[in-house]
Amino acid sequence: SAAQAQDAPQETGFYVGLSGGIASLNNTRIQYYDAGGTFGGSGATDTIDGRLRFGSSGEIRGVLGYDFGRFRGDIEIAYSRNRVKALTIDQVNGAPVTLGEGDAADICDYLETSGCSVSGNTVSFGDGGRVRQVSALANVWVDLPIGKTFTPYAGGGIGVAGYELDGEGRASFAWQLGAGVAIHVAQHVAITADFRHRQAQGANLPFDSSSGFNIGRVRTNSFTGGVRFTF
Repeated sequence: SAAQAQDAPQETGFYVGLSGGIASLNNTRIQYYDAGGTFGGSGATDTIDGRLRFGSSGEIRGVLGYDFGRFRGDIEIAYSRNRVKALTIDQVNGAPVTLGEGDAADICDYLETSGCSVSGNTVSFGDGGRVRQVSALANVWVDLPIGKTFTPYAGGGIGVAGYELDGEGRASFAWQLGAGVAIHVAQHVAITADFRHRQAQGANLPFDSSSGFNIGRVRTNSFTGGVRFTF
């Protein structure tokens, strides 16, 4: 243990980092609502309940922090945008449904998208919209150096995540957990590889006074590689 402590990097001070990689979104609950009769109902409000499926996308991330030795704290800004690939319909106006080709066309017209096809209760989009996310989180990391070269780390943080879908956006409370490893390639320079799991709270995003959608928790997993400089 004493030998490891002597061999481990002892760099402290401010640091900056930049990384990029792949971000994937878990299936996300969504409820579209509109005036009664829009989706064939007879009440004051009509609803469609379902789940969105997304494609993977790139993510870029920048950090500014301070290294205290064994612990680090930083502010992290991340950006990604994932395309909507499909919508699985669970209920219309609170009742289970079975979709046909005509229903898919109606849904695509309502969502103003194109290239739609239906399989069971899932409508796939050839030109679906995107969920754009910008997050700002304050993190604390614990470093566990192994010799002079490798420093695994783990931690997490809290902050806000702003996301936008169908032209409507909202900022919500967010948190994340993560782990990774820093590979020290030169004095004050490290190559990093890490994983993050981030969750942002759901929200109501209205189109107007009578229509809009309620979106559930937005859960993002990302794998990135980058570089970190300590001053």
